[in-house]
Amino acid sequence: MSAKSDLKHSIINILKHNKDGSFKTQAVRKERLLLVVEQLAEDGYKIRHIRQLQLKHVKFLVNRWLVQGLSAGTIKNRMTDLRWVMEKVGKESMIPQSNAKLNIPKRQYVTHQDKSIELSEGDLSKITDMNTKLSLILQREFGLRREESIKIRINQAVVGNECLQGSWAKNGRPRKIKIIYPSQWQAIKQVKAFVGKSRRALIPDDKKYVQQEDVYDNQLKRAGIYHAHGLRYGYTQKRYEDLTGFPCPAKGGPLKSEMSDEQLKLDEAARKQISSELGHNRISVLKIYCS
Repeated sequence: MSAKSDLKHSIINILKHNKDGSFKTQAVRKERLLLVVEQLAEDGYKIRHIRQLQLKHVKFLVNRWLVQGLSAGTIKNRMTDLRWVMEKVGKESMIPQSNAKLNIPKRQYVTHQDKSIELSEGDLSKITDMNTKLSLILQREFGLRREESIKIRINQAVVGNECLQGSWAKNGRPRKIKIIYPSQWQAIKQVKAFVGKSRRALIPDDKKYVQQEDVYDNQLKRAGIYHAHGLRYGYTQKRYEDLTGFPCPAKGGPLKSEMSDEQLKLDEAARKQISSELGHNRISVLKIYCS
């Protein structure tokens, strides 16, 4: 076999015996690592096993991605997968832990662009799969990620006046979302009426998550709903305005440089609160949603 085929086989074998993360995480990791195989082969590198990867190869890949104009976030995600596979072969120290040492720039969180979307009843009427429709409603009302909105088990999730995110949350990291708005209670009522007293997620009994994810994507495509992650932006921006009393910068509100001392205090407190509700550890990530 060719060096390219051998390298590909070595990666697939490691992936086969190390199923870390969700099905989606595994699928994306495989896609990224096999892209590395293609790009190394294109440049003439004849590596037959991923164990043979050296720092010079990593630097070549990073430089190629920078020249292509890929975002810092995209490059860092690819580096996460490279570090993962090198750890599996006992060579984790080969790649510097600091991205700065590889000349990878910091992520750019501030965009000042409004990426939120609204979901009207007309939009929802185009969705024929009820599981997908309810997932979208939960994304809108609670700022859930797509995977969370599909995997959530509503009869376990709602406790008192809180929606408790458990094992179905990203990285299995629990978080609490206060149920404040009437529309949130209405969404919960709709989902509970649909699933009854069962403990199931918004996935039919005859389907696996990845199959329902495909149904979800196809339903949105046919309905002309794009960038549904914008519902999470919408939730974030609504919470920001409710907590501070003024719109966030992405919605035309004041920039931090324009805020009074009192507004700055409200801004900081709101970002901490919303960051917790979204399941982020860093307040800086809120710049993506609110700028």
